[in-house]
Amino acid sequence: MQHMIFDLDGTIIDSKKEILKTYQIVFERIPPKVPPKTDELNYGMNINDLLRSVYGDEDIMPAKKMFASIYDTSDYEETDLYEGVYETLAFLKEQGHKLYIATNKRYTPTLRILEAKHIMQFFSEIVGYEMTPGVAMTKREMVAELKRLGSFTEGFMVGDSVGDILAGKDEHLITIAVKYGYESESALAEKKPDHLIDRFHNLSTFVQIRNDDQSI
Repeated sequence: MQHMIFDLDGTIIDSKKEILKTYQIVFERIPPKVPPKTDELNYGMNINDLLRSVYGDEDIMPAKKMFASIYDTSDYEETDLYEGVYETLAFLKEQGHKLYIATNKRYTPTLRILEAKHIMQFFSEIVGYEMTPGVAMTKREMVAELKRLGSFTEGFMVGDSVGDILAGKDEHLITIAVKYGYESESALAEKKPDHLIDRFHNLSTFVQIRNDDQSI
């Protein structure tokens, strides 16, 4: 049995189109001093950091509340699972592996999206940004919390961002970077993840190899 922690946005789901649409509404209704280049924003960031990158030192709470009021009530039809995600998660779960989520997305929309995409049942524990309103967690803190909840010290961290890879390394996990997400491949490679993959279903190979090594 292996323990595998997954990032969400850019790793399991492609939510950029829906998030971009929501932010565009917010920016139109609460215009920042300098109009942002929305296509260049990093939508894997937590909402506080992204809004601060747009509004600077201004109070971001009105924009944050507006975003939540729109996004948290979405039907998420414009959010998609990446190719092979459902089948691979089902396979890993069937093989007895423990799967977890550590995401910079807020907890409420995280749960609603997992339910909407019919993958909630695959995960043993889920830790999201601001699980307690107003109390933010770094990605490393999320990973550490999942290790505590799952009572494990060894496993995998799978994600598409530099933050995911650094959190996994800091917590002594095997790091797997996916190349199809929101971070550039060069930025990921610079952090020297243990593995770089271009398709989600390749994960089953790494887990199987790890299992075979431990059984020798």
